[in-house]
Amino acid sequence: MQFEKLLQQSLIWRGFYFTAILLLNIILSRYLQAAGAGWVYFLTNLFSLFILIGSFNFDSGFSFYGANKSISFSALSWLGIVVAIVGSLILFPALRYYFIYFPVSGVPTNTAVSYGVYYAVGVILANLFSVLFYAKHNFVTPNICLGTINFLLCGIVYYLGKTHTQTSTVVNTYFIFFTIQGIALAALFFIENKLFSSFQLPTILQFRWLFKYSLVALAGNFIFFMVYRIDFWFVEHYRSQTELGNYIQASKMGQMLLIIPQILASVIFPQTAEGLNEETIKKNIFIISRLLIQLFILLVILAALLGKLGFKYVFGTSFSIMHIPFLLLLPGILMLAILTLFSAYFGGKNMVKVDVTGATIALVFMISGNLLFTNRFGINAAAIISTISYSINLVYSLFIFFKKEKSFMLIDFLRWSKDDYRWAKQLIIKK
Repeated sequence: MQFEKLLQQSLIWRGFYFTAILLLNIILSRYLQAAGAGWVYFLTNLFSLFILIGSFNFDSGFSFYGANKSISFSALSWLGIVVAIVGSLILFPALRYYFIYFPVSGVPTNTAVSYGVYYAVGVILANLFSVLFYAKHNFVTPNICLGTINFLLCGIVYYLGKTHTQTSTVVNTYFIFFTIQGIALAALFFIENKLFSSFQLPTILQFRWLFKYSLVALAGNFIFFMVYRIDFWFVEHYRSQTELGNYIQASKMGQMLLIIPQILASVIFPQTAEGLNEETIKKNIFIISRLLIQLFILLVILAALLGKLGFKYVFGTSFSIMHIPFLLLLPGILMLAILTLFSAYFGGKNMVKVDVTGATIALVFMISGNLLFTNRFGINAAAIISTISYSINLVYSLFIFFKKEKSFMLIDFLRWSKDDYRWAKQLIIKK
């Protein structure tokens, strides 16, 4: 399928899914307020780290070997079920041990562990089977499935909030729905590809390929995860629950701005892994990057003018101090947006070590900066440190790219062109 057509399909249907995520974030935040939303989102951040390690980051290997057709989809699908089961069994005692020694205020250990298991089962399945759908160039089914389930959850949370249901019931429902959407997506993949009657697992050699690739990717993703989210731990440790809720919400709004780059990256990776349209992909990465720079300049202006009142109106008055951290994070989010595209390209070229090295350099700065400044200067300092760290990571990736790709120049990356707008227009209106 033509590269631009895949981009268009991904933008439409992943956009549908992420619209549901944004609406759910707003409804849940208004109901729980800053302090309540802060600890819920802090838990999901913690669970994501455990999942990354406990699942051995197999979704990276699934994406790579599924896209280049080296391992059959049947073998990968059944292995995905095994990984979800084994990963959850590993996470159960690990989470229990963690919450015994690092309890969450107001949340019993058994409750926190159950939240983690619900989240782990669903997210592992959703991650693995999403990349398998994408490897088959199917962006419609997984995003309709996940988006519809999340819109349903929006309605349930809204109803429970209106009827003054206990907070614990709402949070339980929120985490249980992760399991529901993961199982639903896995079942859809098996049904669509008629795999229930053909049990198969990768050969030992294929499993070694998967494990080796995923392990290298795990190192990079673990470090990048820490670059991307370790500031949450510093804010949680040094600052109040209300500040934590405001900071995480500012960060989550920044993450929402990464949706389009992530959508595009989900097309870039499998296409690069298949060895298709490489020159077109590189040129399109440049075009998208230039458009993102212009878009973020506009967003900074709008956030400066409207953000303070806008955030209080959307999320509630308890989020009155997220405006400045969001503004300070925006330049860093732009760096991450562009980095997302280049990381997908390097991953598809099996050059994951580039991402690992760049993220390691950024992580050293991130930890040092937060240790020195977050306790004293608060969430604004944490936001500045994050932006500088993301920028360091991108600069390293660009250095490696231009060193390798002699036919591309830095001026080509920065030079704005009317043709960029024509490309975007054709992408949007192409049937």
